Amino acid sequence: MKMGRKERTILIALIANLVLIILRFFLANISGSIGLQANAWHSFTDVFVSSIVFLGMFIERYGMRKSKTHSRKVEHITAIIVSLFIFYMGWEILSDTLREGQTQLRYVPFVAAGAFFGVIINYFMARYKIYVGEQTGSQSLIADGYHSKMDMYCSIAVFVGILGSLFGMPALDKVAAIVAMVLMVIAGYEIFMSNLMGFIHPEKDKIKNGHSGHYHGQAWRGNRKMVFGVISFLTVIWLLSGIYVVRLDEKGIVRRFGTVIRSDVLPGLYYSWPTPIDQVTLIKTDNIRKIETGIQEFLTGDTNLVNINLSVHYKISDISDYVLNTREPDRMVQAAAMSSIRKIIGENPIDYVLTEGKAEIESLAMKLMRDKMTMNKTGIEIVGIQLVAAAPPTKVLASFRDLATARQERSIYVNEANSYRNTIVPRAKAQAYKMISDAEAYKQQKIRTAEGDSLLFGQKQEAYSGSRNVTEFRLYLETLEKVLPKVRKLLLGPDVKIDNAELWIPNSLEK
Repeated sequence: MKMGRKERTILIALIANLVLIILRFFLANISGSIGLQANAWHSFTDVFVSSIVFLGMFIERYGMRKSKTHSRKVEHITAIIVSLFIFYMGWEILSDTLREGQTQLRYVPFVAAGAFFGVIINYFMARYKIYVGEQTGSQSLIADGYHSKMDMYCSIAVFVGILGSLFGMPALDKVAAIVAMVLMVIAGYEIFMSNLMGFIHPEKDKIKNGHSGHYHGQAWRGNRKMVFGVISFLTVIWLLSGIYVVRLDEKGIVRRFGTVIRSDVLPGLYYSWPTPIDQVTLIKTDNIRKIETGIQEFLTGDTNLVNINLSVHYKISDISDYVLNTREPDRMVQAAAMSSIRKIIGENPIDYVLTEGKAEIESLAMKLMRDKMTMNKTGIEIVGIQLVAAAPPTKVLASFRDLATARQERSIYVNEANSYRNTIVPRAKAQAYKMISDAEAYKQQKIRTAEGDSLLFGQKQEAYSGSRNVTEFRLYLETLEKVLPKVRKLLLGPDVKIDNAELWIPNSLEK
């Protein structure tokens, strides 16, 4: 069975829209754009509408009359479920859009080029569908072409929002997301109402010509009140989104078109103009945040390699500087920690790093990081640094273990030598003290003995001067007593004449 021109057009449109959905989800994922995410979901509604049109054309072309009624009911039920899913995604996108904080888009030039490519595809597909629909007289194809135009307008809004990031207006991405969400909700409303009426009143179902009640080209003219109501409802939600609460552990800053109008907002209930006029940023200033550098290899001052892992704890000290001057704070703190520890390790030998230098390294790293945070006005205060790991590389770990063992043995020998020294030196000092004390005592004894002898000699001299003969005789006798201690002595008076005296000295002494 050969497809006609209309069927080929719808099939080409389906393939193009599937490519757009994949492209937009990919770009939204790498850039963080909420607008691109909403645009991708809006393209999903276009795929669904084109699928319904294609199904209607298929049923009409091949005349499946017996299954026609059943197919209509299945189509309506599926369409209603899809419309509810579209409403749900619209609510999710609105919630993401109005949540606190602003995501900075990444890879903006590349993403903008991809978004512009999507606009071109939408433009040509819309023109192609409308042209083929006019040529073949297919109202459903024309309606599908107008729906593609809505997708193109949505893509243009998203493209403008992405370009706003290049000119310092990142909030435009949220505006584009709201525009895409409104168009998506309108499309979902049309799908829901037309299929609900077709399911309730089958006799009024306009499956003829395959358009199944989806008059997207006339929707803007026939549903003005509905569009106005949706816009009014969204406007009220947008205004109410300006209400915000600052909790006890938070502080806030309010910016209007990028200029700070309120800083250091204290806990309480407040109101400001919603995004993109005012932007409220709430920060938990009391929270202590932690990052680690991970195991990194550094070169020490003595040209050795060492693996270091540094853990940094910090908190927000100045919310204005933090919001205005800081982007990706964890990466910035990690980079500052790497720079500081690299400088410290490069100035010290590996023995110092692996042994006694841990506390001093942590203290010096904290000082360097605090100076950097203050100099760059980051609003971040470093409250603690911990050297989690300091070890040699794996390839040389065995050698360092041998070195550590040798150091340990050296310490043991040194301690044993010190212990021996501490035992011998006091003993030697005690012996020396005893010898000195004995010498001092001996000296004092000799001095006193000499003094006594001198005093005695002086007394003898005085006695000798007064009684010279008696003294000489006494000394003579004392000397004899010393020389002949055990010999009996006989004293003879001066009147005794030796030549006429008889003196007997026996051989043995009688006691």
